[in-house]
Amino acid sequence: MKKILLTVNNNKLSGIEMFTLLLAVYLDKSKYKVEVGVPVYGSYCEILKEKKIDFFIFENKITGGFTFSGFKYLLKKIKKEKYDIIHAQAGIAPCVIGKLMGVNLLIEHKHGLDFTSEQIDGMNRFRLFYQRIKKYFVDWTLTGCEADRQVLINRYNYNDVKVKVLYNGIENEKSETPKLPNVKFTIGTIGRLTFQKGQEYFIEMAKILKDRGFDFDYHIYGEGEKEKEYNELILKYELTENVLLKGYTKNISETLNSFDLFVLPSRYEGIPYVVLEAMKESVPVLATDVGGMNEVIKNKLNGVLVKKECAEELAEETIAIYKSVEFRNSIIQNARKDFEEKYTIEKTIKTIESVYSQIK
Repeated sequence: MKKILLTVNNNKLSGIEMFTLLLAVYLDKSKYKVEVGVPVYGSYCEILKEKKIDFFIFENKITGGFTFSGFKYLLKKIKKEKYDIIHAQAGIAPCVIGKLMGVNLLIEHKHGLDFTSEQIDGMNRFRLFYQRIKKYFVDWTLTGCEADRQVLINRYNYNDVKVKVLYNGIENEKSETPKLPNVKFTIGTIGRLTFQKGQEYFIEMAKILKDRGFDFDYHIYGEGEKEKEYNELILKYELTENVLLKGYTKNISETLNSFDLFVLPSRYEGIPYVVLEAMKESVPVLATDVGGMNEVIKNKLNGVLVKKECAEELAEETIAIYKSVEFRNSIIQNARKDFEEKYTIEKTIKTIESVYSQIK
């Protein structure tokens, strides 16, 4: 039986943590013994307990970035446990330690590249060197989409043979909460309140639609450093009765089920779990065409894509989706079909186990 260490860099359930949770639950227990390293104790640990998944705390800063004490703890833990595989999410440090300790198989999993295309093109030499040197501490690098894989190969000089796309997969179970009709057409978005997620364009979209006479409700779920800025923007646009900041949600499926349309206005993405959840829950998706989004959303077939940082285009496509029930139902049905064929957890597990089998 192979011992696997999965590491995360957050103590709440978001996309990366969801992937790690599903991996720990669905990996073949007769082949793999899994342990999860979590930075600090939080609600994610309660979920791991509930699922009877072994985990430990390695004392990382809540905001990310390894402390010296956290690095030291991981070094001792890896040396003691003699893991066969380290599969690091959101941080190369566990693989660096694993390299020092002679771990057999080291994998860095880049669920997203954390930069816009413009930022990548304008990257300074030091940052570019840092991104390029990571490949020397791992045996495999996994990306969430082909677009990110191509950036690693073409910009960071990764060996294309050692970079593999692993599409996220989720459980094929729809929410048990019945979908009730909303009093008003309800448009929602879910994601951390950060520069990446671009929720200011969601709020600007709401203003445009209100000015055009559309009386919709808008729900923004998430926490983050942009909360104060977004509250001020909502107040400035006189949208306090329409746009609500709803805070963090731990039940994505039920939350999505309360939407008539899901909008993702991100500046950059891989392929986020929330889009797959929306497809599963039969909620139409309107998203910006960034990163790997066009690998899963085929424009006007199973969702709608628009250019990034353009509230006007978000508004125009929202109107089109709202006005045509036939179009809305068509993209919902196509999205659900695509989800079942391509993005279930079983397909993800099959792929990751093929990577784990490359152990030296």
